[in-house]
Amino acid sequence: MNTALNENAWEDRLRTGLGEAPAPDFETWRIRRAEALDALKPAIVPQTHRYRRILVTSSKWIAAAAIILATGLFLLRPGNSIGRTAFAGAIPGVDDPLTMTWTTTYYARATSVDGKRTWLQEERRLHAYRHPGRYRETFLDKEGQPRMIEITDARTGRMLVLDLKGKKAVLKAAIGHPDVRGPFAWVGEALRDRMVAKVLPVKSVSLQGTREIDGLQANVVRAMIVENEDRGPARRDFLFDRKSKRLAAIYVTNENDFDPETAPERKQAVEEKSSMWMPVARWEHEIVVDPKLDAADFRLDPPAGYAYEAQAKPTITEDEMAGFLGAAARFNGDVFPDSPFAAFDQVKFNAASLKQPAAQTAAEKELIQLHDKYLTREVFQPPARRFVDDQTEPDTFHYVGAGAKIGQADRLVAWYTLKNGSKLRALYADLSVKDVTPADLPLSLPE
Repeated sequence: MNTALNENAWEDRLRTGLGEAPAPDFETWRIRRAEALDALKPAIVPQTHRYRRILVTSSKWIAAAAIILATGLFLLRPGNSIGRTAFAGAIPGVDDPLTMTWTTTYYARATSVDGKRTWLQEERRLHAYRHPGRYRETFLDKEGQPRMIEITDARTGRMLVLDLKGKKAVLKAAIGHPDVRGPFAWVGEALRDRMVAKVLPVKSVSLQGTREIDGLQANVVRAMIVENEDRGPARRDFLFDRKSKRLAAIYVTNENDFDPETAPERKQAVEEKSSMWMPVARWEHEIVVDPKLDAADFRLDPPAGYAYEAQAKPTITEDEMAGFLGAAARFNGDVFPDSPFAAFDQVKFNAASLKQPAAQTAAEKELIQLHDKYLTREVFQPPARRFVDDQTEPDTFHYVGAGAKIGQADRLVAWYTLKNGSKLRALYADLSVKDVTPADLPLSLPE
């Protein structure tokens, strides 16, 4: 794909890029992670446990929408910015889609075993969506042939994984939280509300000229989204076909200046072995709205001739929740975190993960081992969050452990009621868990 930007002046880009005022007739696409929160799926299939620990910027908030002209005028602001009212109309493919297909091309930066060389590794996956809330993702082998398929029902939270070569079908809990409204329902939130999932503000949306994608000339709309306040806004590019005004592609990058077509690593030879993979970017492209899709391809029933296994939903027990918060506290210098759902500094954790085992501290090793253990079990939420969702009565979990020193036997960290239980349970800073009464708590409970 040729991604060279058109450098024409603004007036020329406005006239030639937008053309005549179109009727609201456009198409769009979707986002995986993840993040962010998502989640999110990572930008590349994890190759090792070490790779899986490197969190990828969640991509679930990439804005995509057709540009609507109101009374013949494009709603612009200084600096090529686009006002939110430019996206006020319904967006086909975003609002109540019936069927969609698209391709994701992932890019990861691989590092050689001796740490001296890097190169880009590509992977393609094929996606399909069918209303209501059914997703199908096809993984390809090195020859580009299907090797595995994941079929997800967002309504039930279940996923069927098909090993095509091994003829094995596994029914298990879905990864993340696929949106039952459709793959790109969040796009409307991003463009209209300038806020994704109610927590991620969109700093700006602007027109950035034109570029070519999949043989199409497309207008580029760029959104800068505040995903991490310490790292600044993240760049997300949405490409709209200049003729039809439909969404043609989305570019997601973890490095705002990275372009896979011009990156120096693009010219480096791919080596058989690597010491680390780091996801850097992906294209969502080859988007088709309203294709004919067979309902049978989205069923959670195993195909004939496949060995079948149904797995229970992975969860976190009370003891595991306490142990994980203790490990996080030791990693944080023997201090409990401000939030049990963001229990450690991710940058610090990533740095520890990249160390050789001999250079890691005991606290680093403990937290890394627990983190990998839960990933292997396919617990992709923070362990405390999975415990709260699975094991406690709604709205009964209260965390007051911020700043507590590990080992303090009389320092309350959290209290809650287990599902189908009647007694209050409390976690203390010495990691003991016991039954308590309302009189033991620092706050009065609602009647």
